[in-house]
Amino acid sequence: MLNKKFVIKLALLTLVVTVAAFSVYYERLSSTISKVTETLVFPELASEIGSIRKITIKNSQGSQKGSFTIIPEGKHWKVLEKGGYLARDTAIRETLLGLTELVYLEAKTKDPKRHKKLNLEDTNLKTSKATQIILEDDSGKILVDSHFGKRVRNLSGGTPSAYFRQSNDAQTWLVRGELEVRGEILDWLSVVLLSIQRERILEASFQSSNQPTLKLQYNKDMERFEIQDLSKDREIKSRYRVLNVGTIPENLTLKDVRPAKLTPNPNLRSVAWQTPDGLIVTLKLAREDGSDKRQWAHISAVTTKNAKEKVKDEARNINSKTRGWEFWLGDDVIKRLNETPDTLTKEKATD
Repeated sequence: MLNKKFVIKLALLTLVVTVAAFSVYYERLSSTISKVTETLVFPELASEIGSIRKITIKNSQGSQKGSFTIIPEGKHWKVLEKGGYLARDTAIRETLLGLTELVYLEAKTKDPKRHKKLNLEDTNLKTSKATQIILEDDSGKILVDSHFGKRVRNLSGGTPSAYFRQSNDAQTWLVRGELEVRGEILDWLSVVLLSIQRERILEASFQSSNQPTLKLQYNKDMERFEIQDLSKDREIKSRYRVLNVGTIPENLTLKDVRPAKLTPNPNLRSVAWQTPDGLIVTLKLAREDGSDKRQWAHISAVTTKNAKEKVKDEARNINSKTRGWEFWLGDDVIKRLNETPDTLTKEKATD
């Protein structure tokens, strides 16, 4: 007769085997279901990617995002509405790959009156919140013309979904894929202009004809910026503010860009950053007369005679993005560029 202890062990072993078998079965079933039911939205696109010569992103006329066109030129893509400035290669790759892997999940409404709820109204309507993506090949043939609406997160952390329809079809769908629909023009631009870590900054000199010169130097031991030639009767108001000025070139990004047309104004701020390995980056500000009061930055890079080839390559890379262009850097950066020894310091308190 089987004892109680043996029966319990046998039952546990049976349970383990059963669970393992079910897991294998479930994985096979899931794989089979996936292969059967997941239909690619654009089944031919993967083989046509090499022929794409135009990407159009269209938003409604009532949207501040605007519409824009991206075309290839040489090894890179350029945004026409920004004078042909460089597009981000990663944005191109991720968008095209995302479109090729997009799959249908579920058919939704085909009633145009209900498109608004899914953010899938036609982009010709001012009220539309959809983003329309159009891909054309070298012959002008349209490979993709689709509206993308609300994004649906996967609460379990899996692949997200979105509402979608072909532009010429009222039928809407829930589709799944890693596609990130980039409706803002900045999402497509190569926005990073400078990436110089604070530890590399030998000196930063901020100058203008009508303001005191500010010179900063990074103190590696104290891990902070020091104001050079600071009068003995003054002290720094806020180390955070000084750090904010010193770290401008760590991640300097554009907020807008256009072909250069202005001449830098000596009354506006200019700054030169120099590194111990021989890189010298200069930023000068310009402003046009009229209603546009924004200050536009001109950026260039050179190297000292003893700079190594790696540093020279860095300078060439900066110039490849900045030469012939002027950049709006945003109000926050302009404010930091205009700091002076007077604004960053105060009189020392007397004992």
